[in-house]
Amino acid sequence: MGAFLNPVYAQVLEPATGQIQMAGAARVATAKTVHTTANLNLRSRPSPAGKKLALIPKNTRLTVTSTKSGWSQVRYAGKTGWSSSAYLRAVPKASPKAVKRGDLGKTTAELWLRQQANTGSKALVTLPKNGIYTVKKTSKGFSQIASRGETGWVQSKYLKIVAKKPGREIYIDKKYTSNRDGLTDRFWTKVSTGKLHESVNGKVRIGDIPRNSVVYRNLLMEKTAGSVKGWMFVQTQGMSGWMKTNQLARKSTATTKPVNYSARTVLAQKNGKVAQKMLAAIGWDKEKTLIAAPALKDLNRLNAAFKKKFGRNLDVDLAYRTRATQDAYWVDLGPYIAARPGTSNHGWGTAIDTPETYHYSFRGKYHKWLKMNSKKYNWVHRKILEEGSPYAEAWHFDYVGK
Repeated sequence: MGAFLNPVYAQVLEPATGQIQMAGAARVATAKTVHTTANLNLRSRPSPAGKKLALIPKNTRLTVTSTKSGWSQVRYAGKTGWSSSAYLRAVPKASPKAVKRGDLGKTTAELWLRQQANTGSKALVTLPKNGIYTVKKTSKGFSQIASRGETGWVQSKYLKIVAKKPGREIYIDKKYTSNRDGLTDRFWTKVSTGKLHESVNGKVRIGDIPRNSVVYRNLLMEKTAGSVKGWMFVQTQGMSGWMKTNQLARKSTATTKPVNYSARTVLAQKNGKVAQKMLAAIGWDKEKTLIAAPALKDLNRLNAAFKKKFGRNLDVDLAYRTRATQDAYWVDLGPYIAARPGTSNHGWGTAIDTPETYHYSFRGKYHKWLKMNSKKYNWVHRKILEEGSPYAEAWHFDYVGK
């Protein structure tokens, strides 16, 4: 299709929808964030004759790196190309919000943490750029925060608010997707009530993590926040925070044999407080994920059938979850993602989550097979979790054996 230009406006028949819009109505500046106003073609050169590289959906945010003759250079789906500027609108910059007590602030530059709320006060430590801290209080353009065992003040103008709720974005900056979330440096807890802290020596976020729970070190976040000897920034049970290194070991000591307890006995335990002796590790799982002992035997049978079909083990992301962990999920994720504390089958170790990847999604081959076959092995995907339900979860399966 051609583009017809005149000195004032241009009619560009360029979006995938074929609609016509006046190009003179929008001016797109280089290196600005924009959004598409229609389904839009990404082309190899700034011309309607350029090869189509991709289709960009309406309302997609993009960054313009160059402009030329009514076209804008952008990157989408790993490809760099050109789209008509007529269908791009600048995204207005949000006005900076005043920093308040309880906010999470990310440093926009390397800063001094000072003893008092003024620039002439004694410097305590240097804070790295992009460090994330909870604001304890504010005073005349300064914010009080804690870092590396020191509490002091920084200029509020160098803090970008990333959350209105302490401990959320720093630990979960998106909806829960994975226990591992791409992390591979494994440890296991070696104490019966491991503690996950919001900050070094700070508030305990989760205080009942059982022995032999898998923990992943997040070294990048640890360095960003400021490494402290004797502490690690980790992710466990889908939650992130700081743990003392003396609580962690490189190997799991949990049994991988289905211990002789009935499901009825386990379900008589308080939700999220199942006795350690009633838990076992999934032997074929690299994470040695903890699960209720009576559920393990049937899960082993299900995995054997799965492996026979697909030539690989079933991927288990989570199984047993403590009460304090469920409480944290409820606060952070809300009722459409997290079960009400005290009601989740994870709290008895009689549920598993598979990863939130395509093959385990509603349309994926693994989920379809599991839905059709898991009941033979006393595992089910409940109707309330089906696609279309506000509680839809393709990844969650419950144990219904005795």
